[in-house]
Amino acid sequence: MNRTLLDITEDLQALDDLLTEAGGDVTGIETTVDAWLAELEQDLKGKVDNYAALITAMNARAEVRKAEADRLYHRSKVDINNARFLRDRLKCALEQRGISKLETARYKVGVSKVGGAAPVIIPDLNAVPADFIRVTELREPDKDAIRKALESGKEVSGATLGVRGTYLSVR
Repeated sequence: MNRTLLDITEDLQALDDLLTEAGGDVTGIETTVDAWLAELEQDLKGKVDNYAALITAMNARAEVRKAEADRLYHRSKVDINNARFLRDRLKCALEQRGISKLETARYKVGVSKVGGAAPVIIPDLNAVPADFIRVTELREPDKDAIRKALESGKEVSGATLGVRGTYLSVR
């Protein structure tokens, strides 16, 4: 029978509950308890082994897919850069000839002015008068200092230490 991890876990809990109720006295049923425990441990080891194998396979597949995604991403960056180079070269060629619009069999190409407000160029920030400088304040908690204070037993209003989680290692 192919039992689920949940089934095995529930049976282990049921065995633990039975032993707790018996107060540790398993007189007369030692062999049955030992056999049940051995079967459950074997089922659990097999299930855990299968889980670990599946996790390993999925991680390996994910690495291969990530590597392929990275390869394709870098190829797309090359395509984008090449397209940008060709676009700039075409724009330059049309501007040199004074051509603002050109229609081909498949495309309509045009050189246009960029819309919106004119850009403001500031080569030296120190040369700008104080009336035109905006001062902003960035407020954020210093988590390292708060952590040190809390760990040393100090109370910090509005902050507490959380509980670190757990993780499963599969080797």
